[in-house]
Amino acid sequence: MEQLKAFWENVMAYVGQMTASQVMLLFGITAGSIVGIVFMVGWLSSVTYSRLYSNLNEEASGEIITYLNDNKIPFTISQGGHAIDVPSDKVYQTRISLASEGLPNAGYLGYSIFDQNQLGMTDFLQNLNFRRALEGELTRTIIQLDEVSAARVHLVMPKDRLFKKDQNQTTASVILKLKGSSGLTGMQINGITHLVASSVEGLTPDKITIVDYNGNLLSSGQQHDPLAGLSSSQLQVRKNVEQYLEDKAESMLATVLGAGKAVVRITVDLNFQQVERTVETYDPNTPSIRSEEKTRATNSSVDKQEEAAENEEESSTETTITNYELNKTVEHIVNAVGTVDRLSIAVMIDGIYTPAEEEGGEPIYQPRGQEELDRLSSIVRNAVGFDQQRSDQIEMFNISFDHGSLQVDQTALDSMYMREFIMEIAQKVGTVLLFVFLFFFVKKRVKKFFEVLGKFTIPSQPLTVASTASAQASPIRQAPEVQPIVAEKREPTLIDQMQETAKGEPEEIAKVIKTIMVD
Repeated sequence: MEQLKAFWENVMAYVGQMTASQVMLLFGITAGSIVGIVFMVGWLSSVTYSRLYSNLNEEASGEIITYLNDNKIPFTISQGGHAIDVPSDKVYQTRISLASEGLPNAGYLGYSIFDQNQLGMTDFLQNLNFRRALEGELTRTIIQLDEVSAARVHLVMPKDRLFKKDQNQTTASVILKLKGSSGLTGMQINGITHLVASSVEGLTPDKITIVDYNGNLLSSGQQHDPLAGLSSSQLQVRKNVEQYLEDKAESMLATVLGAGKAVVRITVDLNFQQVERTVETYDPNTPSIRSEEKTRATNSSVDKQEEAAENEEESSTETTITNYELNKTVEHIVNAVGTVDRLSIAVMIDGIYTPAEEEGGEPIYQPRGQEELDRLSSIVRNAVGFDQQRSDQIEMFNISFDHGSLQVDQTALDSMYMREFIMEIAQKVGTVLLFVFLFFFVKKRVKKFFEVLGKFTIPSQPLTVASTASAQASPIRQAPEVQPIVAEKREPTLIDQMQETAKGEPEEIAKVIKTIMVD
């Protein structure tokens, strides 16, 4: 205890001899060391958690939490109860154990409902379980999409009727909870629609309704209107064809004239009429005998007037019937859908610019010659499949393009890029300078601290007689000599002047004292 007290007194004496900056640096190093030790101890003793399951509903989360509590597995809950974390070294083991228990079922039974004992169950309950299983399997499949966080599927499967006219159609409704606010694309919605329709017997895409959690209708209304859906498809096909032909023409002109020197716009009239024709053609020049029938009759008559002479006359008749068949050709013709009926092409080409004679002046515009325009027009015709018999039209104009706005945008982009480049360089240089400044500042402080620490000697305890004697006997172990303390110089006061006078002239001081005593 005395040694600890002496050590503490020595430390306080050492701290008392330090300057304010040295004391602050000492306390900073001590506090940093303590915080670092605490952090390291906490980090070594802490448990790292990893995600076990996410996007769980309340029912599935409750079942998993009950299982974890029963098996004494530590866990944490996040995302408002929709995500559960367990220690990293127990993630896969816990998942396998939960899977063996049929968890998480997320409230969607699926076909696992038939794993239970079905003895004594009526047909009604069997059909009900089949519908529940089908709804659960469809829900599990839909929530696998990245944009869908939760889903519910409802199926209406009417009973089979004796007559087809009395049979009601199967319908379905799907409600989706989407991630974020981006929503689903038309292709994704159509994919979900056809997925559900292909999974349920007797269900067609137009009998499926898809909504989100806000009640917004996601399934396109065009599915319920075949004519509207067909018009939308036709418009999309037309846009694709026009874009394809425009890209072909512009790419060729850009190779010849340069980028941004030509603009091509094409309007395509497509024929979407589907016509089926059946043609029967007969060839009268090449008849063929189909059948021939010949009939021959013989008649016998007796002349009554010459009955006695018994003259007998005989007559015979032959009839021939011939059926001819003409050659016939039957053709069933179905016209192609989406054929091109007409092309309307508009091309704008920029002219030629020559540098201005004066520095800083605007370039001089020169239009292109008609011969060059004709050659370019011929190139565009061949590129897009121009056909004069379809009454296709093409118009090509040589117009001066307005590059003022383009130059302004380029200047703004260049200045923005330059500012970002300068800011990035400034941040890097500032970071480097800050680290250099901190390095030299800390180095200077640490160096000064160790210099002071090297000069400091902890005062020893008072020596006893025995220790003094041993110190005299052993000069090597003598303590270093203590330098004399020099008093600071200060200005003489009135008392100092009186002391000097008393030393030099004591008689005068005695007279003054006698006078004071008499008074």
